[in-house]
Amino acid sequence: MRAKPITRGAWDFGGVLIDWNAEYLYRKMIPDEKERHFFLTQVCTLDWHYLHDAGVSFEENAQKLLPRYANDPRMQSLIRAWGERYDEMNRGPIQGAVDILTELCGAGIKNYGITNWPKGSWPPPKGRFPFLSLFEDIVVSSSEGVTKPNPKIFEILIERTGADPLHTFFVDDKQKNVDAAAEFGFTALLFTTPEALRSELIELGLPLSKRTQRCQPSSLPTTIIKT
Repeated sequence: MRAKPITRGAWDFGGVLIDWNAEYLYRKMIPDEKERHFFLTQVCTLDWHYLHDAGVSFEENAQKLLPRYANDPRMQSLIRAWGERYDEMNRGPIQGAVDILTELCGAGIKNYGITNWPKGSWPPPKGRFPFLSLFEDIVVSSSEGVTKPNPKIFEILIERTGADPLHTFFVDDKQKNVDAAAEFGFTALLFTTPEALRSELIELGLPLSKRTQRCQPSSLPTTIIKT
């Protein structure tokens, strides 16, 4: 039995509760796989996108790319689509994980969000993601000007919520974020599937049933790592 029981949870969104992938939008816009791969790895890259999470607007960030393609209207349209059609990158909830969150909240466990999310697209449509109302508080990177795994964002979570890391689990789909949370003393879990997460949380003593949820893996290749 743990000397410090887990009584709270902190959740990443993209890749844990929300199925996000830039491919969901750009498969519609760039049917050719090689061309799409080039665009997502050489034009609108992951490093470029992380600036949105840090608080740079879509419009401002696009201006870093658009002059390179001043004579290519199609490329300019593709770049602008990142901001204009961002919600199309969100396929929907990862239902098995949302079921776990809902069950924990129903059992009286307080839960918080801590997400790298772009400026200009927060909050996502609550009609698509009603589980957002379950959180006691949500720390959004673009609102704070700092992204995971920077220690500052975990300090903000602790200061705002009063969550004691030694009593709180943290779940994320990025190992670097899991490692950063562990440095603060969180019981940090790397998300792989809802089934695995449920088993891990049960082992930690969380009040969950042992039923499993079917995972809905993406049918698309992951060219860009999820946020």
